[in-house]
Amino acid sequence: MPTSAVPADLQELMDEFLAVEEDAERLVEPLDDEQFNWSPAPGAWSIAQCIDHLNVTNQKYLDAISAAVERAQAEGLTRTGPIASSWIGRRFIASLEPPVRMKTRTLKAIRPAHRRHKAEVWPEFVRQHTRLRRCVATWAQVDLNRAVFRNPLGPFGRLRAGTGLRIIAAHDRRHVWQASRVRGAPGFPRS
Repeated sequence: MPTSAVPADLQELMDEFLAVEEDAERLVEPLDDEQFNWSPAPGAWSIAQCIDHLNVTNQKYLDAISAAVERAQAEGLTRTGPIASSWIGRRFIASLEPPVRMKTRTLKAIRPAHRRHKAEVWPEFVRQHTRLRRCVATWAQVDLNRAVFRNPLGPFGRLRAGTGLRIIAAHDRRHVWQASRVRGAPGFPRS
């Protein structure tokens, strides 16, 4: 779909997904499996775990958002304006943005594997981001404010689809930032 057919707010989201993917690629591309799985301290996540966590979380969110958008399309809910998050939605998104000010406990359902091969984790991240951008482009005429879904991971109940997409973008930035700190940590193995 040509970018001119995509409203500005959705193009901005697509650009955010691409930017975080490019940031992650610059971080991950030169790493071998040892570096990818290295952890700076017991209990601290490796780069592999940061990316694996995003893969699992993004899959759950995007599946829930996709179902909400399909329902909205079936109901004929067409776009009437840009994405508008509620006050609670905006606060939740802001809480995810780096730098991390408050650590939270990760739900068991989205905890990353202890060790993963880069050749498995990285292509999945790229696939997820390609899917995100394609979905946003094809949803350009759907009312992403009235398409709602139950948060598959948290206490915030029902969320607007547009808010869910912004949550994914902020959450991605959070964990790519976290992964970049791992790479800069003392003791990080050099190739």
